[in-house]
Amino acid sequence: MAQACSLSLAYKDKGKPGYMAAAPSNDGLYQALYQELASNLGCDLIISRYPKKRTHRLLELGDIDLYPSTGFDNKRSEYLFYIPNGLFRYEAYFGLTPAFVDDLSSIEDIGRYDLSWIFEAGSTTSNKALALGVNTEPLFNLSDDRAIEMLKKGRKVFYRIIDGDYSKYLKKHKKKDLTDFGISTHTRCCEAKSHPLYTGFSRTSANYAEVPNPAYDSQFVISAENFPYRLSPKSLAYRVAAEMNRLRASGRVSALYDQYVVKPGHTP
Repeated sequence: MAQACSLSLAYKDKGKPGYMAAAPSNDGLYQALYQELASNLGCDLIISRYPKKRTHRLLELGDIDLYPSTGFDNKRSEYLFYIPNGLFRYEAYFGLTPAFVDDLSSIEDIGRYDLSWIFEAGSTTSNKALALGVNTEPLFNLSDDRAIEMLKKGRKVFYRIIDGDYSKYLKKHKKKDLTDFGISTHTRCCEAKSHPLYTGFSRTSANYAEVPNPAYDSQFVISAENFPYRLSPKSLAYRVAAEMNRLRASGRVSALYDQYVVKPGHTP
């Protein structure tokens, strides 16, 4: 019989449709997937909801075991170990600005208009903004609705929105675009995100242990696949990774994705 254990998982409180509903509900793909994984290991699953910045602080401290799905980030790898979870991110974006801004061909162009890029506090978007050298304004509990309201009120900000969420907003408000709100939509400013996703396991959690990775090659950049450490077989984290791999290989992750997440082009 599997050893009794407990796993804690945290996710942003505002949620993401299909993946996990806004708090206090946890309904969605992540709850279904990780509840099944935990049960298969004989573990209890405890889900907590916090703003993203606090979530990552708790992961850094080891007070939370798991972050359900994320792309690899070099800085976060100081406190997260990345376990492939079989999910993939493809997100195309539009940019939203005050109406006086001409068509943007890149995010860097917002500097010419003295705009600040607004995004959720704790997001890795801050790394990209820093690399581009643009003004930023990280905000807690930022949503598409809140960002658009800021723009409607004349705030000199730039907001990046997922194209599908933009279409949903227009449909909800029965609009063809946002010009009536004094907002310009820029379709050529923002690169899409396209990369595999991972379960993040806190490297300071009591349920985590690591050993040197003999396959690590220091001549190449650190990544989820080229990391200086690997999971210790004596750790619960190792069992989590093994079970996640089984769920991926069996097609169970894909089946749950199809059940909970609306695929691009499908109508909810």
